[in-house]
Amino acid sequence: MPQGQLTRGNYAFALAAVPVGLALFSSCKAFHLASLGNRRRGERWSLYACRLLLRTLLRCSFWLTIEDEPSEADWDALIPDESCVVIINHASQFDGFFFGAMASRNVMARAKSLMIAKAFKMPLAGTIFKCLGHQPVHFLRDEAGKFSVDKEKQAPVNAKIRAHVAAGGGVLTFCPEGQINRKDPTKCMAHRRGSFQLAIDLKLPVYGFTAFGTHDFWPHDCALPGKRATVVCGLYAVDEWNAKLADGTAGAVTTADLALMSQAAMQKSLDAVAAKHAALAAA
Repeated sequence: MPQGQLTRGNYAFALAAVPVGLALFSSCKAFHLASLGNRRRGERWSLYACRLLLRTLLRCSFWLTIEDEPSEADWDALIPDESCVVIINHASQFDGFFFGAMASRNVMARAKSLMIAKAFKMPLAGTIFKCLGHQPVHFLRDEAGKFSVDKEKQAPVNAKIRAHVAAGGGVLTFCPEGQINRKDPTKCMAHRRGSFQLAIDLKLPVYGFTAFGTHDFWPHDCALPGKRATVVCGLYAVDEWNAKLADGTAGAVTTADLALMSQAAMQKSLDAVAAKHAALAAA
């Protein structure tokens, strides 16, 4: 069966996603009203609801198998309560939603994500993204491989992200590849150097979450997610950078250096989860 052909799983997932999306939209609006002007509190409550509803949606999708799902203890053991960056590999449109379901309550409540600006113009979803506190990336051109941003539009966004992280305990999450990997999901693409400027400036440790198999659940040529799939998860730290932060030698590291470090760490984790996925498929 061609990957782009819709299956019963696609239709079932879409039917289940509609009430989940409406419930999240209503919850976000209600939480922001109940927060009495405290925007960060409204965002935090909305993030809790987002995680709960996404996890419920995935649990109802019995044809989706999740292997090595990280527990709350796994997340807590890796990621401190201090400010940090969490990077995610990007092989499917489903990756952000999947991360939202897999992240711990502690990480989710502290997170702000960077997303392509056009996502905020989507009906309902755009409002939800704003309520969650996510921030846009204003690319100059909507073309694959073109990552130059509109500096004037991006400046206030960067200021908000910097303030969130600098306040203490904030988590910034993003996909450093900058676009969906539509070629070989076993090989992460080059990481964008500019993505790591904040980590360099504020000396933030960097951690990562990998998921292999989301490209099967929502293939690139399929209109809807929901195909039968197995997704294998992994957590890791960018040890080379984090070690330099710990021993005080991070001052000479450039964004180009950190991009290479993060890419190497992501690829190591991706190799492990892809190998397990292959072994499960062959069993």
